[in-house]
Amino acid sequence: MSTINKENSDNQFLTFYVADDMYALSVSYIEEIIEYSIVTRVPLMPKCISGITNIRGNVIPVIDLGIRLGLSNTQSINKRTSIIVIKKKDDIKDFQVGLIVDEVHKVYNIFTKEQENTPTFGSKIRKEFIEHIGKVDGQFIPILNSSTLINVEELSQVSDAKEI
Repeated sequence: MSTINKENSDNQFLTFYVADDMYALSVSYIEEIIEYSIVTRVPLMPKCISGITNIRGNVIPVIDLGIRLGLSNTQSINKRTSIIVIKKKDDIKDFQVGLIVDEVHKVYNIFTKEQENTPTFGSKIRKEFIEHIGKVDGQFIPILNSSTLINVEELSQVSDAKEI
């Protein structure tokens, strides 16, 4: 388990791998990173929702990021698989959501001048999931948009085994 230092976090982004590709998420959204643990499946949920897990007495939904981004069809768990716990707000209250990633990499400072707008083509994932493209050490890293990624209305629809 690891906690994130949120002081001066405006330009800090946690990078991680999903289906062999690196992505980033602002540390301002991240509560903690935990080792993958038991996730209990919930019937009739969209395929990308792996289920729920208990973190220190709090039951939180867990989303498989590879499936949510459309990069894989099945969940693959290995010894480096982690759950990134993020805090989300909706109109009613704050809540936590876990994101399953293949491997957590590291935190980078990516300043505004090192961020580009999302390209209109050429991405493996839906454009609205990407907030910006960050440039780090000559490499372009998609910075994910937590608001569209964790769209409560879209994710809370009961499914009959269909994929979202």
